[in-house]
Amino acid sequence: MGMGRDTWRFKQLDREREERKNIHPIWRGVGCLLSVLLGLGGYMFARWFLAQNFIYIPPQIRVLSFAPWLPKDSIVLGIVTLMAMLIGYGVINTIYAILFPIKPSETDVEPVQTRRKKKKRR
Repeated sequence: MGMGRDTWRFKQLDREREERKNIHPIWRGVGCLLSVLLGLGGYMFARWFLAQNFIYIPPQIRVLSFAPWLPKDSIVLGIVTLMAMLIGYGVINTIYAILFPIKPSETDVEPVQTRRKKKKRR
């Protein structure tokens, strides 16, 4: 019998690696709650933004002629809500990346080292 990946030591390492990959199920609930909260926050921001009249929005955009069944400002509310959510997700991801940077493991490749070329003297 050869010394391959089927030995007890490698099976134990594979088991430990799999356990590290799995995240606790509570984080799925936290992510779902965060999505809902960012959506509500984005909608509240959009309502506030439209009430303040920071920018001029033409009436053709506020009430769409091809969709008269939609309430007034619904498209603008949706667009501003999505933009606010994207910015919120970006801010949260940036803060998370700063607080918890990626730590390379044994399976990661080292960064490429670039060398400067020496200038030829004439």
